[in-house]
Amino acid sequence: MTGTGRGQGSTLLPSDFSQRGVAVPFTTRLLFFTRMRHGADGAIEFLVPGLAGGLKTCVIPQGKIGATLSMTVFDRALMEELSELSAITPATVEQASLAVGMTALGGSRLLRRARERREADKRATIALEGLLVNDLLTALGAERVDFEKLNLEDLRARAAAALEPHAATLESPIDAILSRIRQWAHVILPLGSPALELPGPYTTTMADMERFAAELMDWLIPEPVGPAEMAQRIAVAARKTASTAKERVARAAEYQAAILDSIKNWDTTWAALTNEVETVSNILDGWQRLIEKWDATSRLERVDQRELVGLFALYLPILPRKSADRNQDFWNSIRENQDRWKDIVTATEMMATDQDIREKVGRFKVEPA
Repeated sequence: MTGTGRGQGSTLLPSDFSQRGVAVPFTTRLLFFTRMRHGADGAIEFLVPGLAGGLKTCVIPQGKIGATLSMTVFDRALMEELSELSAITPATVEQASLAVGMTALGGSRLLRRARERREADKRATIALEGLLVNDLLTALGAERVDFEKLNLEDLRARAAAALEPHAATLESPIDAILSRIRQWAHVILPLGSPALELPGPYTTTMADMERFAAELMDWLIPEPVGPAEMAQRIAVAARKTASTAKERVARAAEYQAAILDSIKNWDTTWAALTNEVETVSNILDGWQRLIEKWDATSRLERVDQRELVGLFALYLPILPRKSADRNQDFWNSIRENQDRWKDIVTATEMMATDQDIREKVGRFKVEPA
């Protein structure tokens, strides 16, 4: 990940999420930790750590990365999708990845994942719209409606009929109210709903981070001091990041608890909900890839796991200053320790480069990792 240089205090952290960039789910080995962002000139650039050695990150323009590194067919197709993005966010990058996954260019695993996600989103949309309508009916003092087993079209028709008698109280046409419900369900889709026991992708990631942290704390017990320290700090980072995200999720839930006022004051509600959910996505960005990599290597030799822990420690998704809040000292300590950890982490097969690649990347701008 990128930073602002090695100095003192908060200057060790990236200033905001746009500077840190968004994690890209490339399948090419050397691009595992890659992030992307818009550069100062507005053009897309990719931030690839490890190619230049140590904690340096190569900043490679979009038009150059394909000629610099050998990439999988999936990654080249993903590059095409990413080049069309007007906004670079975790959500837009994920949608681009899922779209390419549906083509089967990434193999059966990515195709299956994309299909499962599409079907899960459809089911969740129906469930969330039904929940929001029923919460609104409860707030209006009306009876809740049984939406179970309805498709989306029938659900919306029944919801309109149930809400119609309350149009005066809602102070808006029912069509407008249902439009707000649809928008609301769409924006909170990644969060899911505890009331429905329906986890969303982001809440699943938070739970996975807690599990990942617990596994690392068990894993480090027989380890030498260096790897044990790195594993412990990664575990703490995962827990602190998940905790920061949960605070934002709780803020979003407050609007549902006051759903009648939230629906009436929709412009304010919509702005707040979109901000909270987008912030959660940025806070969690990059962690799911680390966890999936860890899960995939859980049965490997301990020496291989140790190498992976070392790479995670060097290239953790660091929270920027504007989001680190009360944990700035912790994140600064991570950045300080990375300078020391780079001498502990030996060369790994995952990030190995040859002379040709090193010569090619030598002409690009380099930033601290």
